[in-house]
Amino acid sequence: MVKLILEVMTQAVEEFKASLEMRNLNVKFGQEAFIKSFELCKGKVARRFPELDLSFLGEEEDDVDAGSSKAAVDPSFDELTSGPSEPAVEVPEPVRELEYN
Repeated sequence: MVKLILEVMTQAVEEFKASLEMRNLNVKFGQEAFIKSFELCKGKVARRFPELDLSFLGEEEDDVDAGSSKAAVDPSFDELTSGPSEPAVEVPEPVRELEYN
């Protein structure tokens, strides 16, 4: 009887872990943790550098489209990212240690 109860409990927990409700709880927790960490960090920066104006950090930009950007792009960076991927530095082959008899 105890074994059956444990199996049912285990199955219920596994089903909950796979549920949309659990996913939503994880997302909500992640968002709250991020916001709290951001606020703590902003407070530390404000205390360490009181001369800085951090008021822009509290502004929300609802009308900004996340997909578009008016930022200038360095063409050399674009060329680097669009070209074939090759190592910038040659990596030497590992040296095998000599065995002493």
